[in-house]
Amino acid sequence: MELDADFIAFCKQSVALEQRMAKQAGTRLNEAMRNNIQDINVLDRIADQLLDTMSGLSGAGERTYMKYIKYLGTFNPQAAKETKDAYEDIMGYKIHVAYAAARLAKELHKEQVDQAGKNYFEGHLSSVGRNGFDWKEKTVGFLHDAAEDTGHTVKEIIRKLKAILDDWEQNKEKHDWIYEFEDIVGSFPNEKYHKLTKQEWDEIEEALDLMDFRTTANRETYIERFRGHRLAIKVKLNDLQYNMDITRILHPTDKDVAKMERHKKEYYLLLKMLAD
Repeated sequence: MELDADFIAFCKQSVALEQRMAKQAGTRLNEAMRNNIQDINVLDRIADQLLDTMSGLSGAGERTYMKYIKYLGTFNPQAAKETKDAYEDIMGYKIHVAYAAARLAKELHKEQVDQAGKNYFEGHLSSVGRNGFDWKEKTVGFLHDAAEDTGHTVKEIIRKLKAILDDWEQNKEKHDWIYEFEDIVGSFPNEKYHKLTKQEWDEIEEALDLMDFRTTANRETYIERFRGHRLAIKVKLNDLQYNMDITRILHPTDKDVAKMERHKKEYYLLLKMLAD
C-alpha cells in the first residue's frame, strides 16, 4: 500500500507540474498576442511548449491554442491554415475520414488482386494509405485507384465516403468496424469529429481526379499534370514507391523490369515537382 501511495503522489505531482507548465506557456502566448508580436518562430516556440503538455490539448490550453491560430490568421493566413491542419491531425479530429476511406476502399476493391496475386486492399492500397503523412494523404492513398479500377466516378466515391461518415456520426455507439483498420491508419480517431470544409472536400476530389490515368492521353501527360498539386504528388510518390519494389513479384519479366525503371524516372520527376 505504501508503494501505491508513493505512486499516486508522484502522479499528482506530475499532473500539477504539467498544469503549471501549460499555464505559464498559455500566459506567455497571450502576452505575445497582446503585444502584437508577429515573429512566427517566436510564437511557435511558445505555442509548442503549450502543445507539449496534456493540459495544452484540452480545456483552457486548447482554447488558448485555437486563439493563437486565429491570431496567426490576421497576418499570415497560410501559416494559420498549416498550424490548424497540423493541430487537427495531432488531435485526430479528422482522421475519421481516413478510416471511412479505408473501409470504402476495401468494399470497392473486393476480390481484386495485385500483380503478385495479393489481395489488392491488403497489399497495395493499405501500403499507400498507411504511408500517408496526415489524414488527407491517407484518405487519398486508400482511394487513389477507386475511380480507375472500380467503375465509380470520383463524385460517386466522395458521396459514398460522406455517407459512411454521416452514418458514423449518427450511430456513434456502432462503429466497431474501425478497429479493423486501426493498425493500417495508424492513428485513433478523437471522440470529436471536425467536419471537413468545402475547400478540403474539393482538395480531396481534385487529388482523386488527378490519380485517374484514364483521363489522360499518355503517361507523360499524366505525370506532368500533377505539377503544383502537392497532395496528389505526395500520394503518387507513395504509390510509385510500392510499385518500384520488384521483390513483390515472384518471377519478374523483362516487361516488369522496364516498368520499374519507368516508375523510378516518374518518382524522381515528382520529387523535383515537390521541391519546386
